[in-house]
Amino acid sequence: MPRPALVALVVTSLFYFFSYPGVDNDLWGHLFFGKEILREGRLPSLNLYSYTAPTHPWINHEWLAELGCYAIYRAFGSPGLVWLKLLVGGAIVWLLDRILRRRVPSLEARVAALVWVMAILSPGFNVRPQLGSFLLLAALMFLADRFEARGGLVLYLAPCIMALWANLHGGFVVGLGALACFGAWSVPGLWKTRDTRRRVPVLLLLPLGLCLPALSLNPFGSRLLGFVARDLQIDRPITEWQPVNMLDGSFPAFKLALVALIPSLFNAGSWRRWQVPLATLAALFAVQHQRHIPLFGIVAAPLLAESAQGLLRRARIPALSALPSKVARGVALAALLGGALYEAAWIGRIHLRHRFRIVVSPLEYPTLATDFLIRNGVHGNLAVPFDWGEYLIWKLYPQARVSIDGRYTTAYPREVIEGLWGWQQGRREWRDLAERYPTDLAITRLEQPITGLLFTDPRWVCLYQDATAAIFVRDVASQADLLRRSKEGLLLPPRDPGPYFPG
Repeated sequence: MPRPALVALVVTSLFYFFSYPGVDNDLWGHLFFGKEILREGRLPSLNLYSYTAPTHPWINHEWLAELGCYAIYRAFGSPGLVWLKLLVGGAIVWLLDRILRRRVPSLEARVAALVWVMAILSPGFNVRPQLGSFLLLAALMFLADRFEARGGLVLYLAPCIMALWANLHGGFVVGLGALACFGAWSVPGLWKTRDTRRRVPVLLLLPLGLCLPALSLNPFGSRLLGFVARDLQIDRPITEWQPVNMLDGSFPAFKLALVALIPSLFNAGSWRRWQVPLATLAALFAVQHQRHIPLFGIVAAPLLAESAQGLLRRARIPALSALPSKVARGVALAALLGGALYEAAWIGRIHLRHRFRIVVSPLEYPTLATDFLIRNGVHGNLAVPFDWGEYLIWKLYPQARVSIDGRYTTAYPREVIEGLWGWQQGRREWRDLAERYPTDLAITRLEQPITGLLFTDPRWVCLYQDATAAIFVRDVASQADLLRRSKEGLLLPPRDPGPYFPG
């Protein structure tokens, strides 16, 4: 297969899988907190943006990612964030390709594996600090591969990566696991000869051992490690933390990868390689929690490339076999170029329309309802759905403080989180939120059970409703003027903020 055609497929796949201009629930918060850090010159130590936990410590382990994302947004707007996502994806693909070259001589197999991995990463590849975890995991995989190939002092870069990772995202735990797996499987092989045995402490054990203390090089020191250890034990009723449904059509590239790796599990020789136990562990975590699927894609890339190479060797298409070799290659080339053209046309149409700007759907976010609050000068403590919290912080702080947001356990105690889930779901104790915390207002999704309960509760008055959200005000003294203006029909209607970020 001509190399330019294969390169074209990789490039179009990069844009197709990594540049879709969708928005993550927490993007507004990440940018807002980055702006606050830059403005204040320090990290906020308390949860100042919430009225339910204003004195609760905030362990912001994503501060450096937020600072970087805000700097890019301030300089280049939302298109800059789309390009950031694309560049991170490109760097991951480049690192993985460098790893695959040593193991898989077939360019076609490497390209197939890289496109496969991109498809696995794509559902979780949004502008968020997790991008740092994906990139740094690929970097650790690359260092381990270089050490296997050449030895030397290359692993001394690992503590530097881990120190950086501890300030970007809590996913550094994955890095520790990957390094532990690599070290445990590498020591026996290096111990076989006297010459390599003497070098194990200096070349392998010492740099890997330095990775753990390197994690303390963050604003919270060793407290961060304790927080993450406790946080990993908490269940989260959030979609991305739920198990993968193995019986539906979701995540097809991931499920196909699981099938492709089955032969490795039953091949005794495969378990001599550290990539196999690591990919197996990653697969188990990914099946249990959807958000770990991209991490699995990265660590499984070498095994997927080998699987792709084996499939290409064994593949025999009768219709093509009957054709002359030049014709068969032409048909295969046409199919490859057809795929590349489809990807380019599909994502190109989107970018021509939106010019790489991030799109905010008014059917997913309360853009009109929020503008209604802003236009009418509404202020107070606002009960919100979990996934709208950071959007509303961006839009309304300091005039309003929210009940909950995507920072979750890093900024809220468990009793507040559990109470807010009960509020959203309209459980019997749903009134506890307003009674325990000074709640003035509520914005709800129309489909949430709490919306119907508020409509029928005489202590709450509906101020506004559209196809996405409803706004309620509580009959309390602090909101008397707002209630009066509502009764007299003096509240202004919202204006459409447009379809682009920030919405």
